[in-house]
Amino acid sequence: MIREPEADWWAAQARATVTVAAVREADTGWHPEQVVARLAEVAADDELLVVYGSNGRTVQNPMVSELRTLLPRREVVPMRVRHRHGHLLRDAATVEQLLDAGRLPVVVTPVATMHDVTAEIASYLRADRVLRVLRTDDGADLYQVWRRASSTTRTSG
Repeated sequence: MIREPEADWWAAQARATVTVAAVREADTGWHPEQVVARLAEVAADDELLVVYGSNGRTVQNPMVSELRTLLPRREVVPMRVRHRHGHLLRDAATVEQLLDAGRLPVVVTPVATMHDVTAEIASYLRADRVLRVLRTDDGADLYQVWRRASSTTRTSG
């Protein structure tokens, strides 16, 4: 007897992995090329959202330019997001639309609110994992700080 898996299992297999990477501007100061190269590697396999903590006034920055260079087939879309009560839901919906269209959104937000913005948008998107840039002895790299528990369970039969 062959037993077909449940519809939820198939949906989980077909759904792309959504990864959110939180990057502070100061974290890219030592070796920005390493950080951007790692982000490009993740973007090749997953739907990627970058939350970039910066106190600068512009959404255009060297990281966005370098991502565009390394991922010429992906449209990298920077957008400024502030952590304002009632507005973040609309911004999260915009990010979701960009991901659905195959784009790579880079949410630029003040450093002080980066963690809140990352958490709320990741929750809204039902992201599979959240990565963070951490400095290492030889530069900086991405490390997983959170992963969604698998919703599929095995049944015996």
